[in-house]
Amino acid sequence: MKRAGLRPHTRLHPSFATTILLVVAACVVAGGAAACPGVASARTLARGIADPTLTQSISPADQATAVHAIRSELGATYVRFVISWAATEPTGPTVPTPYGAPIPYDPSSPYMTSVAAAITQAHADHLKVLITFQDVPKWASNPAYWGKSGYHANDALLPTAANLSYFSAFCRAVATQFRGQVYAYECWNEPNLYLSLYPQATSHDHNFAAHLYVQMLRSFSKGIHNGDPKALRVAGATAPRGSYRPYAYSTSPQRFAAVIKATKGWSLLFDAYSHHPYMPGASPRTWPEAAPANPNATVTLQNLGTLLKMFPTKPFFLTEYGYQTAPCQAFGGQHVNQVTQANYLRRAYAYAARYKQVKMLIWYLVKDFAPPGRVYQLGFFTGLQTAGGVYKPAWYVFAGDDHLSLNSSAATVKRAARVTLSGQLACTSMGGGLAAKPLVVQSRRAGRPWTTIKTIISQAAGPLTSSGHYTLQLRPKASAYYRVAWLGVVTSRTRYVAVK
Repeated sequence: MKRAGLRPHTRLHPSFATTILLVVAACVVAGGAAACPGVASARTLARGIADPTLTQSISPADQATAVHAIRSELGATYVRFVISWAATEPTGPTVPTPYGAPIPYDPSSPYMTSVAAAITQAHADHLKVLITFQDVPKWASNPAYWGKSGYHANDALLPTAANLSYFSAFCRAVATQFRGQVYAYECWNEPNLYLSLYPQATSHDHNFAAHLYVQMLRSFSKGIHNGDPKALRVAGATAPRGSYRPYAYSTSPQRFAAVIKATKGWSLLFDAYSHHPYMPGASPRTWPEAAPANPNATVTLQNLGTLLKMFPTKPFFLTEYGYQTAPCQAFGGQHVNQVTQANYLRRAYAYAARYKQVKMLIWYLVKDFAPPGRVYQLGFFTGLQTAGGVYKPAWYVFAGDDHLSLNSSAATVKRAARVTLSGQLACTSMGGGLAAKPLVVQSRRAGRPWTTIKTIISQAAGPLTSSGHYTLQLRPKASAYYRVAWLGVVTSRTRYVAVK
């Protein structure tokens, strides 16, 4: 996902603005997955985190702490970082150089120093690192597409032999620097949207961006292989939605993939394919298992098989996914509450695991991004934490090993007699009990639905410990089942109290 506010583009015609804002959401060989996976799956899907702020705009100490927490607290296996070609090599060749000569690459620049620190920390924490490239430098972009507002980093590469060679040299330099530390590299981020490559279509080439991408993919593939032959090369990283007709601002992920598939020798250009199966903004169907409103132009988790069957021998990486918990412009205001986000996170991982070809699902953002003054326009709220650092319920679902016990002081009581319910809320992966979390107490009589009868807060045992214990007393008037829940995260076992 590329936040539109961080890289503004003024070419968007007003009549298209609403449509585009709703569009942007933005590894072993296995057999093809079924288009409609089964209801249940025992397979556990690998989890990862993507957050562009972890390599920039953060202090070294905060960076180390945040990256370490991805493994130590969240228990993730993968972490995805972004490297901007434009930021890494902003000036390009300063003197004429013969064809094929690499552009000066400075691994000691402030930008790359911050990137290297994040990668080093992740590698030390035994995280598998994925790197995604984006942003065409001004010197390599095509001025024909700059428009009245001038150059933008999403303007199309001018695909001369020299520029393609320079891109290959850049990829090789990065892969060489991080040889043995990076698991995989992605060739560009969401290349089927104008925010990453503009234009998507021209009057002369209805698949302009896809054809350009194939040229870039060839250079990328060669550069990564020469820099680190053991690193995986990943193609795609497509956004969930686009136009299935020629359109300057987007290309459907299916049509984009079809251009790659039609390329001679395509299977040698990449080792895995990736996609971002968000449910697009303003969709009335927000849940992970829902079919997209327009399956011809959209690929979500539900119809992921349309891409899988195009590359049946390639493993698939889902390198971005998430749900907003506050309105943001990029998703047309679409959002859910924090409890629903936690529920959807759990369901998304379970659903994606049914596709044997899918090897990982990476959640987008550790922490919400909420810039002062323009929160709606530039903010992004799929994080597992709020912008202030408060853990959302989804944090604990992602971390896993959540437990909520329930004990009853008696199995049988007289009518209106006192019965005590007690237990503890804990998260093993977080190191113990969880205090100050809201718990709901629910009861159900035979043949009736569950009803919330009380809300309580898990308690702390002392100033330095968070025990997560709770206790409450009830005077039941009839036999009933009881349970306690931290909504969206975990529910206790059921206890039956008989009233005589």
